[in-house]
Amino acid sequence: MNKIASLCIASSMLLLSSVASADPLWPLDRKFEANLGVFFLDTDTTIRLDANNQDLGTQVNLEDELGLDSQDRFRIDGYWRFLDRHKLRFMYFDSSSSSSRNIEREIEFGDETFPLNAFVKVSFDVTIFELAYEYSFMKRDNFELSGTIGLHNLSIGARLLAEASSNQGAGGIDRDAKADGDGPLPVIGFRGVWALSDHFYFDAQAQFFALEFDEYDGDLQDYKISFTWMPIRNFGVGVGYNKFTTSLDVDKEHFNGTLRFEYGGPLLFITGAF
Repeated sequence: MNKIASLCIASSMLLLSSVASADPLWPLDRKFEANLGVFFLDTDTTIRLDANNQDLGTQVNLEDELGLDSQDRFRIDGYWRFLDRHKLRFMYFDSSSSSSRNIEREIEFGDETFPLNAFVKVSFDVTIFELAYEYSFMKRDNFELSGTIGLHNLSIGARLLAEASSNQGAGGIDRDAKADGDGPLPVIGFRGVWALSDHFYFDAQAQFFALEFDEYDGDLQDYKISFTWMPIRNFGVGVGYNKFTTSLDVDKEHFNGTLRFEYGGPLLFITGAF
């Protein structure tokens, strides 16, 4: 009986030792990963540009009131694991869209007034670049949970152009107003990776910030979830969903006003890793 008990204990210790020393699955052990994909984008943009004399502008939803279309855009992101629990992560995304229509109310945008029925052309550009540091405070052979801290650099440009005639038959009215802003926004968050095998894994992240400093007052939220299939060791394909929202009050020379920008939608991407 003692021999059987000793054999069971020895077998258990051997099993625990083999589990503890097991190598991480491939998705948790690679040094570099890059994803390139298309974003099926749905946006919601509300902007107000105040005049130089501090008069408040008109709050305008660019999609609902000016017909700005959501468009498909490319996105690239990835990471470099320079130590076992330490990564540098990057992301780049940009979108440019434009539209035109007759407006149904008067709009104050910066120092310009766009009258009722003006035929307004609008363009809106946004570029987001992220650089973040990740530390894996929980790492198993098939699961990794990390804390992140980094910067989102958000660049925006908005422009309204108009040539209009009043209902009373006045001559053409020309208006041209634009605004641009650029600034780094600090973010913190969490990321989890769950590897089902060497070929399949889930990846989820949540990032956020709230800031009231100098010229900025606002918040940012960024959520992403994805599923990746790696049919071969260094190449894979995946699907995911990303939701990004920022709301800012800005008091700067080139952009004095408020911005609420939101995008979201499914992702299709290819992955390279080694």
